[in-house]
Amino acid sequence: MSLGKWAVIDIETTGINPGTDEIIDLGFLQFEGTKLVKKYSSLVRPQHEISQYISKLTGITQEMLKKAPLWSQVENDLLELEGHSLIAHNARFEQSFLEKFFDKVRMALTPQESFQDSLLFLALLFPQSAQLNLESFLVDMGLAEKEQHRGFEDSLDLLKVMLLGCYFLQTDRELKFKLREVFQRFQSDFWFKHFVELSQSELLVIAEQIDFDLEGACKKLAQIKTNHEAETSFQSRFRHEFSKANLESILRSEKEIQELLPRYKYRDSQEQLAVKVGQAFKNKIHALIQAPTGTGKTMGYLIPSMLFSLSEKEPCLIATGTKTLQDQAINKDVPQTLDLLHLRDKIKVVKLIGSNNHLCELLFRENFQEDGLLYNFEEVFVNSFFDLLFFHNSKAPQERKITREQLPFVLKKIIPLFQEKERELAVDYRACVGPTCPLIQNCSYIQGLKEAKEAQIIIGNHALMLNWPRSLPRPSHIVVDEAHKIEQEATAAFTVEVTHQTIESLIKNLPQGMGALIYLISSMEEEFQAEDKVADIREKTQFNLRMLRDHIDALPTLIESLFKKLPHFSPAYSNELPFPREQEAKDELTVIIRNHLSSAEFILESLYQIYLPYMSRWETKDFKGEVQKLKAFAVFEMNFSSLEKHALAFKHFLSEAQDWATVMKFSEQDGYSLESSPIDVGKKVFDELLLPSSSVVFTSATLANSQGDTGVRGVEWMTGYSFLPAEKRFKSGLFLDAVYDYKNKSKVFLCSDTKPLSDPKFVESTLDQVCPIIDHLGGRTLLLFSSRLRFEQAVDYLLRKYEGKLPVFVQGLGKNVVELFKKEASAILIGMESFGEGIDIPGEKLQFIFIDKIPDVRQDIVIQKRRDFYEAKFGNEFTDYFLAQRTRSLQQKLGRLLRTETDHGAILIVDCRTKKWKGITIKTFQKLMEPYDIQLTNLSEASQRIIDYFQV
Repeated sequence: MSLGKWAVIDIETTGINPGTDEIIDLGFLQFEGTKLVKKYSSLVRPQHEISQYISKLTGITQEMLKKAPLWSQVENDLLELEGHSLIAHNARFEQSFLEKFFDKVRMALTPQESFQDSLLFLALLFPQSAQLNLESFLVDMGLAEKEQHRGFEDSLDLLKVMLLGCYFLQTDRELKFKLREVFQRFQSDFWFKHFVELSQSELLVIAEQIDFDLEGACKKLAQIKTNHEAETSFQSRFRHEFSKANLESILRSEKEIQELLPRYKYRDSQEQLAVKVGQAFKNKIHALIQAPTGTGKTMGYLIPSMLFSLSEKEPCLIATGTKTLQDQAINKDVPQTLDLLHLRDKIKVVKLIGSNNHLCELLFRENFQEDGLLYNFEEVFVNSFFDLLFFHNSKAPQERKITREQLPFVLKKIIPLFQEKERELAVDYRACVGPTCPLIQNCSYIQGLKEAKEAQIIIGNHALMLNWPRSLPRPSHIVVDEAHKIEQEATAAFTVEVTHQTIESLIKNLPQGMGALIYLISSMEEEFQAEDKVADIREKTQFNLRMLRDHIDALPTLIESLFKKLPHFSPAYSNELPFPREQEAKDELTVIIRNHLSSAEFILESLYQIYLPYMSRWETKDFKGEVQKLKAFAVFEMNFSSLEKHALAFKHFLSEAQDWATVMKFSEQDGYSLESSPIDVGKKVFDELLLPSSSVVFTSATLANSQGDTGVRGVEWMTGYSFLPAEKRFKSGLFLDAVYDYKNKSKVFLCSDTKPLSDPKFVESTLDQVCPIIDHLGGRTLLLFSSRLRFEQAVDYLLRKYEGKLPVFVQGLGKNVVELFKKEASAILIGMESFGEGIDIPGEKLQFIFIDKIPDVRQDIVIQKRRDFYEAKFGNEFTDYFLAQRTRSLQQKLGRLLRTETDHGAILIVDCRTKKWKGITIKTFQKLMEPYDIQLTNLSEASQRIIDYFQV
């Protein structure tokens, strides 16, 4: 009965604003202790019509709501829950709508209801879950394919997740006791501390009352969690010789490979890619290879990489463009290639992520002990979450340890302290105590490096490749996949950045670093000298921090005032200005800001000089077996590292380097930041990547046009390829032949006779002429929109037109919309622009793609400076840099159409801005888009020609 009176509750509404939107569905399950008292479900008739989006999300139609009771008839049923603990997923939402109704009837002495967020509860139960939405839990636990988005049904599903989570976790005795210890830290107002204490029999009692086979669900979940690697019956007969002849022999063995990979087909372009990668590695030269869609690019470079590593006893690095591709490689492509070559017992492949993506348990334990009693719920929750995270990591194998990239974004959003703690615990390789750390066996960073040292193939990403850990030699032979992203990734890697948040964190945490240093001095030096040094450090640190605080506190208001003077200031987005150079600072406000920054730079340098002599005083080996001193040393090094970073950054900003683009940025949500990026990013890539490496192979489906005779010079620059001497590069980039017959299998039209993108009628007027194509095909359509507003307008339009006639799938409405789209014979899929990169829908399920504009290039200061630089140093920036970037991005989206040799279809791009393009620009655009044959016409004619194409 410690549960008291409680209810699992969910509502559906017409929108997210409790001031203007209305409840349209209410459902709950009411309990006293473990006894189910009431099941409740009711639609609610709103005063206004619901949107098509809400109708699609919930399945609730306007017709259903016409017969529903008004809220005044439902409210009394809700108020029966007065004084209950109300359990909801993301309970802030339910509380914002429902609390006002309880407030109306609340009596002074009656028990008050409390809203309890199951999202936080499940985050503690499953710290390894990156997604905390209800649908993710339902799918991952095998309870349902999707969330219902109905009041009662979601309440029921949430209770099932809670029951199954607690029941399943009780099968792990050690974890059960750890959870009990963690939940005891919370005050009694955190209702879930009682729920987690329920015995298996009590959980079964609740489950039986809602007709839930809890034991069966637990067995099913155990099978999912086991996830044993399937044994393959494939018997590889391929030789492991690293030679051109053997590569050709393997890839031409079509029937033999099909025993393992039934969809495999021999492709000449894949063979050329594999041979070129092998030649580059063998001869220690660099390569730039365009491998069009359908080449089989990943296997094309994995086979020569594995055989080279096996033969030459040298590791290879595969750097992918995104985390998704990294995961796909390690979970799918690598195992398949290892099985194909029968190399699982001879080649070790590991996934490696950068140091800053790991979390330091040593720092956490030090801070956790210092905190002692925790003072509020957020502190207790955040510390408990990371405590459970590190407990998980202590038990998990390396590949399942939790890293920063897996931390739930929603927790960072709703709990500011969570994001602050994450930054504090981020591993800094300069502050890592390495092998002497008492927690080294649990450390995802150190253990990852250890495994990487023993690996033949390392799977990483661009960011890791460009910020390689110092304690591990970077492989000298590298494949850079998705190489068209290299400028963006290199900019992020080499940018010097300081934000309002990082400076505040430095000022807040530096006293802790001072305290750690003082502890070390006091415990390791003679008493008299130690007292003098301690007093000097404390006095100078406190004095400089007070001065630094004065200048830093002044900056937010001053910088905000400066930006709000801009004629096109946007409160919702990031705004930028060139960093104020001394000779250009004319107005009083800019002069004051620069003076504060200069003073802050001087103070940071002073603090840096105070601590610098102590950085070489000790080494981690000096503290072997002395855990407290080792922790103190780690805390000191971490804080010194942050201080050094900020001191060097401010010095860089104020140095006014001509070959860097240095800017100030401001947004009302994030405050200000200072950023400086190299203008000649290609030279940085050359210096940092190509020069130290024996062979780097850059590959992508979209480097330039199909022949490589237009648009490639910009890629050669951004990859550093143009800086190579002749003996270190192939005479020209290798542009493999297109696998598919683009001219006959795809019809691509560009129309400029639409309304402007900013016109409120753009979506409606354009789709009016596009829908006849959708009608003719009966779906089989992907529509991509480059702004949230146009996307939402299109969703509303298409749902009104097709809901109930054709299945309509919308990005964001469900975890697996692409897979659900592929299951339908004919359907419509709507997404944002970035949604069009990476999805794979082969066959006739997708035959028509609509794109609402040619992608743009960011028009920020660093990009403009690069355009000017390229024009001055290399040639035509418009063709080779600006327009080439836009066409590469467009080709990524067009690449979704043809995924197999038998695919065919049409693509319609609309962009009224192209009306102003001159003839030479249009011809250059068409040339850059080869092998696609871009036809220019008006929208109505394009629609008819597409319909005619499908009628043939």
